[in-house]
Amino acid sequence: MSVGLLGYNGSKAAMELISKADVVLALGTRLNPFSTLPGYGIDYWPKAARLIQVDINGDRIGLTKKVAVGIAGDAKTVAEQILAKLPEHAGQKNRGDRQNLIHTTRSAWLQQLSSMDHEDDDPGTSWNERARNREPEKMSPRIAWRAIQSSLPKDAVISSDIGNNCAIGNAYPTFEVGRKYLAPGLFGPCGYGFPAIIGAKIGNPGTPVVGFAGDGAFGISMNEMTACGRQHWPAITMVIFRNYQWGAEKRNTTLWFDDNFVGTELDLDVNYARIAEACGVKGVQVRSTSDLREALAEAIDAQMTRNETTFIEVLLNQELGEPFRRDAMKKPVVVAGIDPADMCPQQPA
Repeated sequence: MSVGLLGYNGSKAAMELISKADVVLALGTRLNPFSTLPGYGIDYWPKAARLIQVDINGDRIGLTKKVAVGIAGDAKTVAEQILAKLPEHAGQKNRGDRQNLIHTTRSAWLQQLSSMDHEDDDPGTSWNERARNREPEKMSPRIAWRAIQSSLPKDAVISSDIGNNCAIGNAYPTFEVGRKYLAPGLFGPCGYGFPAIIGAKIGNPGTPVVGFAGDGAFGISMNEMTACGRQHWPAITMVIFRNYQWGAEKRNTTLWFDDNFVGTELDLDVNYARIAEACGVKGVQVRSTSDLREALAEAIDAQMTRNETTFIEVLLNQELGEPFRRDAMKKPVVVAGIDPADMCPQQPA
């Protein structure tokens, strides 16, 4: 976490550093596939490293990775007990070299990340290029995330959702203390980001909170808009990435099914900012980085000083990042004897 999130669309620095490990101490993590699959073309999980996995639920230990030592217990308690057993000189050998390696690796990644404006296309595909050319006036997901980072308070609690735009955002947050990031993780519950950030605010009323969701996932839990504006509920700030598509599913289609989209398009006439206003809270729609930075800063100030909830609808182009499970997909195999001409076209009513 000190160099960014490990895993799907996360920190390349974290991936490069853990790949060099001889021993991995996993404290309270399920080591789910999204945390360990190759990313940015790097198969980074250190397969030869000895793994010490600590989890309060013993059934999770060794579930996804072979462990050298499994410890069933509370992560904090076990970590304190391990530290108490270590001598004062533990970890001092070549400590300066390791610190320099961490610093230079993190700095190089942040520099690369700051220049990443758009998503690449796989060879033989062109969806992202077409998306940029079709809507050149709209922000890309990465450009929007950089604007968000510049206005996000360091002490904020944030939540994320499943979906392509939120996944791209995994590369951007940095945290100086723990218990600041709520993510759906292995469970993959669509619609997690909105209710999670409401819960975070109820549990931490004095802390700024910002939730993130794509427009598809947000639609799953948007009924809570009718509840969160009630007088006794603490205010939140919610960012909705609006690209009018189920991006994660559509990404699979662009890569392996020749743009044969089925059920991936969302209604162009739906306006979440106006729905927010209809529910008695503030709704804002933004189209540029300057408007996004201003709207987010103003929304967080309103949350903390006037107990006002704000929904920020961010209009994006339709670029798509990495698929969730590149390892689990492949192009369909042609079935012998099946001809497209055998299919009957659907007749309109």
